[in-house]
Amino acid sequence: SRTRRDGRPVEDLGFYDPESTKEPVRIDVERAKYWLSVGARPSATVAKILKGQGVSSSLWLKKPLPAAAKEKKASAKKEASKKVAEKKKAAKPAAKAKAADGAAAPKKRKARTATSKARGEKKAKAGA
Repeated sequence: SRTRRDGRPVEDLGFYDPESTKEPVRIDVERAKYWLSVGARPSATVAKILKGQGVSSSLWLKKPLPAAAKEKKASAKKEASKKVAEKKKAAKPAAKAKAADGAAAPKKRKARTATSKARGEKKAKAGA
């Protein structure tokens, strides 16, 4: 995340050459473990290579949230849903009041296209 997508890497940890018969993979495992411990997430391919080198997948798998964080997240969701429900309740009486007054909203007409306008004008001329 510190460089552009195709920019210079922060640190080279090794290489992978599938065509080499001598040494297809060489990785600095200690540096890889360091980067995983500070939050780096490997791609699926790199994860397979790291597993082959003996690096435990528990270093990069998402760890569960602490109980306090889970409760805070759940309470925030509940409050948001309460606010939405209150807005809906507030909107319903206003709509009922309009309907009770008997003042129904006028129906909207479809916009006429140029061809339908021309047809209407022809009919008006023919009828006149």
